[in-house]
Formats: sequence, C-alpha cells, structure tokens
Amino acid sequence: MRKLFILLILIMSCSNQDGPSDLMSEEQMVNFLLDINIINSSRAYRNNSDLNYYNIKDTFLYKKHNIDSLQFVNSNKYYSSNPKQYLRIYSNLQKKMRFIKDSIEIELNKETKKIMDSLSLVN
Repeated sequence: MRKLFILLILIMSCSNQDGPSDLMSEEQMVNFLLDINIINSSRAYRNNSDLNYYNIKDTFLYKKHNIDSLQFVNSNKYYSSNPKQYLRIYSNLQKKMRFIKDSIEIELNKETKKIMDSLSLVN
C-alpha cells in the first residue's frame, strides 16, 4: 500500500497540466521563435551593411519580448511535452514565415519589374 501511495504521489507531481507560472502564451512563443529563426538564418549571411541580424545578441531578443531565458526554457519544455499545442505553435510559425517570404517575393518582383522597365526604356 505504501508503494502505491508513493507511486501515486510521483505521478501526480510529475504531471503539471497547468504549466509553469511564467508560461509564455502560444502567440508569444510564435513571435519569439520567429525572431530566433530570422536571426539564426541571417547569421549565415553577411554583407557590408551595418543592418545585419547577426549582430543581435540573444539578450536583446529576451528584452524585446519581455522574457528571460529561464522563462523561455520552461515554456518550451511545457509546450514540447504537449504535442498538439507545440504543433499548433509551429504551424502558426510556419504561416508567419510563409507570409514574410511571400511579401518579400512580391516586393522583389516589383523592383525587378521596375528595373527591367527602366532598362527597356534605355534601349
């Protein structure tokens, strides 16, 4: 009986359904992960501009989102232990990234068309 009681206590203490007290919302996680992805992607690309994301420190990112590293770790741990929520977060992240990509492509196409039109006027 004592072993059963200890096992029950362990199971109940390990299953924290409410999450940590400083849990980031799903939207906060999406926005934070979006910034992380943009920064990490740009760290592989360098150009001569001073406006590169690779210069951004992680501490700035935490400050921007009004969180600390422990809050992110705890939130990430909580959401990763809840696959449906975690999948929803990454699905929303993917939508935001796709929207940004599509927006950039539209602007790039507009600029390319302007250049092509101006070149055709010269000829």
